Amino acid sequence: MKNLKTTIAALGLIILSSACRMNSRHVIITDGDNHSNTRIEYFGRTYFNGDTAIAHITPHGSVKYKRDDRELIAECDNNGGIVYRINNSDEQAHLNAGDKTFLAQAIKDMIKHGHNND
Repeated sequence: MKNLKTTIAALGLIILSSACRMNSRHVIITDGDNHSNTRIEYFGRTYFNGDTAIAHITPHGSVKYKRDDRELIAECDNNGGIVYRINNSDEQAHLNAGDKTFLAQAIKDMIKHGHNND
């Protein structure tokens, strides 16, 4: 009986955790050739501040951008802020100059590929 209760509780937690993104939109954009590959994936909506910064990501939202061997992940944190991971680094709220340049290039590329163009 104890195993049944544990199993039901675990299933309930799995369902609740997956429900956070249930009504969120999920979009994947891919582009590539023999020389370069780009993949853009996002949950929810991401709003840009011009073409160099991310202004806002909807709650439980994220954007993943990968071009060749570089990857950017930006997510909404629990306080409505944005945290970044560049190439599997630790989460960071502030980017250094090189990462800001990569972010700006990523945003320009996402806009070019129609990110949030609906």
